[in-house]
Amino acid sequence: MGLNQGGSSNRTYLSISGGKIAKRVPEGTAGAIKCNSKDGTKVWYEQRFASLSGYIVDVFKRVSEQGYGDQLCVVLKDGSEEYQIQMPWSSRYSSGFFLSMPNIDAGKEITLTPWSKEVDGKTRTMLYLRHGQEDIKWGWTKDNPGNMPEMKQIKVKGQVVWDDSERQEFFEKHLNDIFIPQIKAVSSVKKLDSYAAPKQGHVDGVGSVLLTTTDEDPDDDGLPF
Repeated sequence: MGLNQGGSSNRTYLSISGGKIAKRVPEGTAGAIKCNSKDGTKVWYEQRFASLSGYIVDVFKRVSEQGYGDQLCVVLKDGSEEYQIQMPWSSRYSSGFFLSMPNIDAGKEITLTPWSKEVDGKTRTMLYLRHGQEDIKWGWTKDNPGNMPEMKQIKVKGQVVWDDSERQEFFEKHLNDIFIPQIKAVSSVKKLDSYAAPKQGHVDGVGSVLLTTTDEDPDDDGLPF
């Protein structure tokens, strides 16, 4: 189950799959979905949830040495439980987090809600963030990009693609120089028992993962911009 116990804290490892929060579970677990790798050689089972809530206590970049692609890892705490959710470093999911960084209050509980929809034969995805019922606005937008680099179109093997390397470097610098120090500053003075105690109605010990099952389409700002 990817569960690591250390001291009084349990950490559950999560990912995003099909526009939902995904937790790997043993075969036969109630509500589990059977998943297959693209080449059909691997099978696993997942429970999927609409969103994840907690207090951010750590964020880091996991660099892949096996060629699987770097990952953005966000660690949230809810009472004595910890949840580490990972997503591709260069993706619309991670972009949703990065764009929100300037307006995230490290001292407030946050909800992460992934979204996915087929549009004109292509899969559109995004990650939306909230403090309570208040949407966290993006700090950089199409109309107000600030000093965020533009994405560029380049040719790779004859195909025109979007190059976001400069933008990813910009996000990583903001993450390391500004956002992570804010998180660490709050975590260093916030005692463990002051984090929200687990709420009633948690599902399968996964904190407040199951918050909503709405299929309402959120606004899409139309990345890239």
